[in-house]
Amino acid sequence: MNVIFILLFIIIINLIIAVPVDAYIDPNTGGFFFQSVAPFVYGILGVIVVFWKRIIGFVKGLFSRKKGDDNSTEND
Repeated sequence: MNVIFILLFIIIINLIIAVPVDAYIDPNTGGFFFQSVAPFVYGILGVIVVFWKRIIGFVKGLFSRKKGDDNSTEND
C-alpha cells in the first residue's frame, strides 16, 4: 500500500509541475507504431484462438477439485 501511495504521489506531482515543451510528433509516427505493434497483437490473438481449448482446460483444471482430492480428510 505504501509503494502504491508513493507512485501515485510522484505521478500527481509530475502532472502538476509539467512544463510546456516545443515538440513535434510526425504524423507517420502513429502509422509506424501501429505497424510495429499490430503484428504482435494479432500473433498473440492467433495463438489464443489456436490453443483456446487447451487454455480453457488448463484454467478449469486450476479451479476444479476432484472428489478424492480433498487434503483435509487425510489423517497424518
